[in-house]
Amino acid sequence: MPIPSRHHQNKAAVLVACLAVLSPNFGWAQALSKLATTAQSLPAELTPEGILTDMVNQSITEQAGVPNLAAMPPAKAVTSAPPVPIPVKLLPPAMKEVLEKDVLDLADLLAGRWDNELQTFFEPELNVPLPLRHERLHAVVKPVVAPEFGPVSFYVEYLKGGEAGPVVRQRIWTLSVDQELGAVRLAGFAPRDGKPLEGAWRQIEGSEGLKPDQVKKDSYTPVAGCDIIWRRRGEGFSGATRPASCKLVTNADKRVLSVSEQHDLSANVWEVRDVGVDERGVRVFGGSDLPPTRLKRAETFTCWASVAKGAERAILTDLVVHDQGGVASAEFAGGAPAKLRLRLRDVEWPIGQNRPSLTLYLLIDGDDRAEGYAWGELTANRLALDVGGTQVSCTRDPRALWR
Repeated sequence: MPIPSRHHQNKAAVLVACLAVLSPNFGWAQALSKLATTAQSLPAELTPEGILTDMVNQSITEQAGVPNLAAMPPAKAVTSAPPVPIPVKLLPPAMKEVLEKDVLDLADLLAGRWDNELQTFFEPELNVPLPLRHERLHAVVKPVVAPEFGPVSFYVEYLKGGEAGPVVRQRIWTLSVDQELGAVRLAGFAPRDGKPLEGAWRQIEGSEGLKPDQVKKDSYTPVAGCDIIWRRRGEGFSGATRPASCKLVTNADKRVLSVSEQHDLSANVWEVRDVGVDERGVRVFGGSDLPPTRLKRAETFTCWASVAKGAERAILTDLVVHDQGGVASAEFAGGAPAKLRLRLRDVEWPIGQNRPSLTLYLLIDGDDRAEGYAWGELTANRLALDVGGTQVSCTRDPRALWR
C-alpha cells in the first residue's frame, strides 16, 4: 500500500469532518443545509465529491504505476522526415536491349494510315443495333523528327468519316523504355493550337509538312495519366492505360471522364476498346462488352482514268486512293461522264464463303451505287476496268502513303 502524502492527509481530515455532518444524529434537512453551506465555502477540490474523486484516482495511479496524463505538459508534435524516394530498379542490360528492340518494332507497326471503313460498311448488313455501330475513323500515325520529345516520335491525326473528314484529335506520340514496368511507354502530347497542324502529314505540293517550330515541346500539353503501356504479344503488341489514371474533360458540357483504353496491334489490324465514365459512374461511351473499333492498315494506289470527249479522250493521272474504302474524284470538262469517283476496298467478308478480294468500284457523279467494278487477289499490284468506254487503272504505290 503506497504511503499517503501530506496533501492527502489534509484532504482526508476535511472528508471526515464532512462525513460527521452527515451523522444520523442530525435530521436530513439539517444535514443537507450544512452540506450546502460547507460546499459553497470550500474550493471544488476540497468538497467531499472532489476529495473522493482525487483520492481514488491517485490511489489507482500509484498502484498501477501509470503516469498522470492530465498533469503532464502537452506533447510536442513530432515531425516525420520526408519520404525517401525508392530508386527505380535498373533492368539487366540484356532485358533493356530486348525492350529497345520492342520500341523499334512497335514503331514500325504503328506507323501508317488506318481505317475502319470495312467495319462500318458491313454493320448495317449484319443488323448490328444502331447504338452498337461504330463511326468511321481514319487514323494517321506519321513518324516525325522531334528532338525535344524523343528519338521515336509521331504526329497523329484522327479524322471522322474518312480521310476527307474533319479532324477530331491531334497528338504527338513518343515511345520509350519504361524500366520500372519492364514495358514500352507511349506518352501523348496535345497541341495548344492544332488548327495550323491539320493535314501537315501530307506530302503534297504546297505543303511543307511539320516545320521544326511546330514540334516544340512548349507548344504542347502532356495528356497526363493517359500513357499507354505496351507489351509484346505473339506477332504484335497489346497496350492499355493504367487503372483509374486517365481523366479527360468533355468539350460540350465540361464533364470529367475517367477513360480507359485497351489496344491490340498486329501487322495489319489495330483493335481499340475504350470506355468513358463520368463522375456519377454513368458510362458515356464505349465499354468492354461492346465490339472493339477495328482499324485496318491502309495501303495506297495511284490511278489514271480516261473518258470519251467527243472524238477524243480525256485522261487524268496521279489519282491517289487507299484500299480501306478510299475515294478519289475526277472531273472532265466536256467529257462523258463529266464526273466520276473511284473507290478501292480490301474486302474481307464477315459471313459466307466469298474469298477476300481487292475490289475497285466505278461511281458516276453523286451516285453511291457502283456503275461497274473489278476485283482480284488481296495482294494484287494492279486492277483495271472498262465500263461503257470509261477506263480506270490503279497500281499499288507505297510512295503515295502520305499524300
